Amino acid sequence: MLKKYRTIVKEEGWKGLIRKEGWKVGVLLFMFFLVKGLIWLAVFYGLFELIAE
Repeated sequence: MLKKYRTIVKEEGWKGLIRKEGWKVGVLLFMFFLVKGLIWLAVFYGLFELIAE
């Protein structure tokens, strides 16, 4: 399911996803990638802090 949405975003962009699947799916997918990015940022920041000490 997530793979299907990612394919739509890559081919048609966010507008295409919202047009095909609805705005709720667009918001959920956006939030998923936002949280995923923030988690990676926290992991790398934590590693940097460990190395800096």
